[in-house]
Amino acid sequence: MILLVGATGYLGRYLSVYLKELGYDILALGRSKAVQTFFEENQIPFQFFDITDESSYLSLPKDGVEAIVCLSACLAEHETPVHKFFDINTLGVYKLLEYARMNGINKFILTSSHKVYNDIDKLIISEADGISFRGDHSPYIISKIAAENFVQYYQKDFGIQGIVLRLTGVHGYGEILGHLNTDGSYKKSTFELFFERILEGKKIEVWGDQTIKRDHIYIKDVLSAIKASIDTKDAAGIYTIASGIGYSQYDEAKALNEVFGNNKSEIELHPEKPGLTRGYVYSIDKAKNELLWKPQYTDIVTLYSDYKKEWESKRFHNYHFIKEADKPKTL
Repeated sequence: MILLVGATGYLGRYLSVYLKELGYDILALGRSKAVQTFFEENQIPFQFFDITDESSYLSLPKDGVEAIVCLSACLAEHETPVHKFFDINTLGVYKLLEYARMNGINKFILTSSHKVYNDIDKLIISEADGISFRGDHSPYIISKIAAENFVQYYQKDFGIQGIVLRLTGVHGYGEILGHLNTDGSYKKSTFELFFERILEGKKIEVWGDQTIKRDHIYIKDVLSAIKASIDTKDAAGIYTIASGIGYSQYDEAKALNEVFGNNKSEIELHPEKPGLTRGYVYSIDKAKNELLWKPQYTDIVTLYSDYKKEWESKRFHNYHFIKEADKPKTL
């Protein structure tokens, strides 16, 4: 059996269905009762679980667990109290590792973040460049680094095969890319604004320097990376999971216009207006060589074509409360 912790989240719902359809024996764990119907509809075993509550661990299985995949995270929002990052992202991972050690579970997979590299200025960034970060998200980043260190500690001292996957920005239907406030009000991202204007056949303005490119990954490539981590017998350590290819916002607008708008929207460049200030592209050689994994959706048109199928089916729809007036059409 594989335990999926944080299964009620965006990535967790996709992963639960993906692994079940491949024949894996899984138990989905999470604390969002609103999402429980998703698991019932897809006939996936589900159990309420709070990573911060020690009493939740008492009802977890003691035998027959081959691996834990930890997707749980308190995300980097400015208004989040700092202690919450550490309660969930760090101490929650520590408690899970202790549960694994005490019950003879020999594999632990943790999803982490590419934000640990956000102060590295290189053409291609790899794991060998180490960690360097700055900015408002630093408390979140520090909590994730501490969690990674716990995984390495339990591998070295207790022999638990530990794999950390540092995910770049994950694209896919059901995600929210803007800023959601606690009252349900929502500020849309550039991607969401592009998407809506293209659906309406309206002109798109792309601001800033289009030589700045960012490396994002499609959610289905993340699923295959996690599967590769479950399947590997020997690999352990830290791996950057990305596409290895960077695209500008102009590239994104063109691909969206082709897939969702039949090229009806005019795209106008405005390099004089403020746009992205930093790009990033990652080396994925280590994941390719050690996990024997390779992303399949590196062409942006191919990515958005599959995204469109999921958007039309609405199987993996978002469960957050967003005011109807603010809700992006991507959902």
